[in-house]
Amino acid sequence: MNLLEQTRTRLSPLAVLAAAVLVFSAGTMSVKAGPLYFSNTQAHQPNNTQVSLLANPGTVLVGSSLDFSVDINGVLPTGASDTLRITYHEIGSNPIVQDFQIPLFGSVQPPFTLFFTVTRANNTNQIFGATLTLDLLNSSPDFVLPTGGEANSYTYSFNVAQPVPEPATVLAFGTGFVALVNRRRRNLQRS
Repeated sequence: MNLLEQTRTRLSPLAVLAAAVLVFSAGTMSVKAGPLYFSNTQAHQPNNTQVSLLANPGTVLVGSSLDFSVDINGVLPTGASDTLRITYHEIGSNPIVQDFQIPLFGSVQPPFTLFFTVTRANNTNQIFGATLTLDLLNSSPDFVLPTGGEANSYTYSFNVAQPVPEPATVLAFGTGFVALVNRRRRNLQRS
């Protein structure tokens, strides 16, 4: 029994030392930064619907300005920063590039959801092909594919169009215009 008690006494300081090393290494692991990454890019349509760009390639987005959101996750080292570059390109027009500094506003660290808007160059009723490329410039890889692969940036493909007015809207506008013309004509006849 005396030998067993001596063994416990010797292991006790070793166990304390091992526990201290484990706690210290866990603390240093949380300080080490992993790369930032983005996910869950959504298009927000005027009728309050959200469309996942990854799950719906080739979808048609409508409007003269397009609203998007993207989730930014990961950890930045203390004092470090990154840049999210967003490039919108519509066939037949010049690319539109927007850069967002992370941390946002100099202090908002990930995780967060970034909302951004792109004003379209082509405001016709025709359907145009478009792409949206997202890239975290100081992180690689910065996008994890659902299939398990990784990429340094990602380009979403979709179509864009200007909304076509509904027949009832056109009828209401036409009726209002005719009423204004008749009122103007009556006012001129009275004078």
